[in-house]
Amino acid sequence: MKDRKTAARYARAFFADALGRQAVEEAAEDLAALGHLWGQSPELVAYLAHPLVSPERKRALCREHLAGRVRPGQMRFLELLIERKRVELLPGICGVFQEMVDDHRGVVRAEVRSAVQLTEAETARLRSTIATVFGGTPELATSVHPELIGGVTVRVKDSVVDGSVRTSLDMLAADLEAVTLDLSAFEKGATD
Repeated sequence: MKDRKTAARYARAFFADALGRQAVEEAAEDLAALGHLWGQSPELVAYLAHPLVSPERKRALCREHLAGRVRPGQMRFLELLIERKRVELLPGICGVFQEMVDDHRGVVRAEVRSAVQLTEAETARLRSTIATVFGGTPELATSVHPELIGGVTVRVKDSVVDGSVRTSLDMLAADLEAVTLDLSAFEKGATD
């Protein structure tokens, strides 16, 4: 929780800086590239997070390997994270920053899980509903999950709408298990 708050604070500062430089799009590109590199290079991550490696050596390594791939404004931000020993927050910063960029662009990202592939008409109707409820321009990431049996689940930020048959059946089963019948009352009434 604390790391998420700290990452959010750095992301907000980085976004404000990028906005002030009118470089939100390039900052988003570079930060996405850094996030991708972070996920693909566990050795680099371990090196940059290692407490015995000097900040100067870490910065030199970043300049050596990221020159030409990351613009100067974003490189300064990475160096600031290294200096403050916060480089391990980069994935969280990337996530929060992307949310801020999406808000700035008016984009609403939705994760849609369905039991079967949605038709174009269903996708269009879903996109329209999401736009109405959340505002902005929806970008859907769809995936098929046959275990849902039918229906869809939609996640937008912290909101989840679960209209799957699987969840309905699970809820029905839980309700049935919660109902306890005191058969002794029926048996007593039958003998009177």
